[in-house]
Amino acid sequence: MTEKVLKEFEAVRQWGAIRGIGGASFQRQYQRVLQEVVEIHDAMNNNDMAEVSDAIGDTVVTLINLAKTVNMNAEDCLKGAFDVIELRKGLNKDGDFVRYGKLNDADKAICDQKQGNAGNQYFERYALDTLVPSNFLKD
Repeated sequence: MTEKVLKEFEAVRQWGAIRGIGGASFQRQYQRVLQEVVEIHDAMNNNDMAEVSDAIGDTVVTLINLAKTVNMNAEDCLKGAFDVIELRKGLNKDGDFVRYGKLNDADKAICDQKQGNAGNQYFERYALDTLVPSNFLKD
């Protein structure tokens, strides 16, 4: 388990334990995640930003509960995912980050030029201090 347990995540787990949510099946909890994601979409379509905020929060709650149903800790899941993506090279295409491995050869060349460590899907850790948003744009 990660050293840092987010106090809100722990509060969600306690809230769920009191209500017996931790005993829900994976499939049931997964369906709850999907329901909340649909609520985000619906709220965006209605331009209801208060509901977007609520639905994002509810989605995080359901993800914390989903992790618990498979005996995982959401903080560990988040850390594991971030450890993989933190140094990932790629380009921003229309507001969507496309990782290096999914780019065509021409875009990989642009990526290599702007982010260094040519031919590798990850940039060097020292580059974190020098990279700026323009390093991720195709131009």
